[in-house]
Amino acid sequence: MKIAVIAAMSEELAPLRNFFPSTMVWRRGKTIIEEVHANLYLVESGIGKTNAAAMSAWLCEKIKPDLIINTGTTGAFQSDIPLGSVIYSPTFLYSDVDATGFGYKVGQVPQMPAQYPVDEALLQKTATILKQAEIDAREGLIVTSDSFMSDLSAIATIRQKFPTIVASDMESAAIAQVAHFYQIPVLNIRGVSDHVGQEAPETFEATLELAANNAFASVKVLLDAWG
Repeated sequence: MKIAVIAAMSEELAPLRNFFPSTMVWRRGKTIIEEVHANLYLVESGIGKTNAAAMSAWLCEKIKPDLIINTGTTGAFQSDIPLGSVIYSPTFLYSDVDATGFGYKVGQVPQMPAQYPVDEALLQKTATILKQAEIDAREGLIVTSDSFMSDLSAIATIRQKFPTIVASDMESAAIAQVAHFYQIPVLNIRGVSDHVGQEAPETFEATLELAANNAFASVKVLLDAWG
């Protein structure tokens, strides 16, 4: 199985780079694609939906992976989730897309699916592998926005629109939308770097390394099982 592991920032990809020696195969702007071997690629996408989508299109066209794993950090919407915890999402959707005036659902890009669910069999395999490895990871809804979640009014709006939300990131739904065109499955496995709110930026800086390392531990277990 050919797998591509994507993280937005060098700090998020660092644990994988430190473990897997790799060779750069493509670089454009903030995007770097590295080959570990013929069946494993590491990708630094750059931050945000546009960087993630542009990178995903090139990756799907040129590398043609069988599976994409998006990893890195995430901001938790629930204060009882410990920093450094690992969350994997059962589906992908946007929290900052609203075309409801035309009859679309909140988070749905016009003329596109309302969301991009992970195949149930793949989700179950992921849960089983992580549990067998005694990795403390939980399933929960991670939504995607172009905003870092520190503004209280924006956070309150998102909570109202998505009552089951667990966390937020800035790339995963864009990756899933592009991968949908190519019928390539995507997993999103992230470490909690902060709790959303006014203190989130400072907490993120302090917890980034812990969250990235814990996410890497989960991804490594999956790579060992599928690589």
